[in-house]
Amino acid sequence: MNKASLFTLGRKLQDDNLYVISIHDLEPSGLIVHAYDQSNSQEYVLPVSEFELAQSGITRNATDLTELIETIQLVQQGDEMVLQSTNDSIGKIKKILTGNDLEKMIKSPMQNCSTSLNDLLVTGLVELCKVKPVGVDAVKWLGEWLISNNPNKPVVDPGDE
Repeated sequence: MNKASLFTLGRKLQDDNLYVISIHDLEPSGLIVHAYDQSNSQEYVLPVSEFELAQSGITRNATDLTELIETIQLVQQGDEMVLQSTNDSIGKIKKILTGNDLEKMIKSPMQNCSTSLNDLLVTGLVELCKVKPVGVDAVKWLGEWLISNNPNKPVVDPGDE
């Protein structure tokens, strides 16, 4: 990161390596916690929003930032290590799928049905080409088609009334 840090501290994390942990101010968006391991040139980042800061009572003073750094952990998420905070007000990072993992997810059957997201989108786009709406109408049409053809759409049983 090219921006000067608001606060920097050295700390050992769960893998027992010493990390340089810097906090960068992105006001009004929040903070970025950046951990760097010099022994293997690994970098990890944890974004913390203004909302999360307010919920956790963390301000930008040295005492609060030191406490924030003390909550930082390095945890396993799938095949990767990621930064997380033990502070419940700071959200956990969700895995961002890329490459083969993303392709596998798109082509696998969706939860509670046999259709994949790929199959659903292909069918919807084929139907869109048959109708041939123009501009924003095409986006609206596809959105409505996806809603009406959602395989996970809840089914209401009229017999329970």
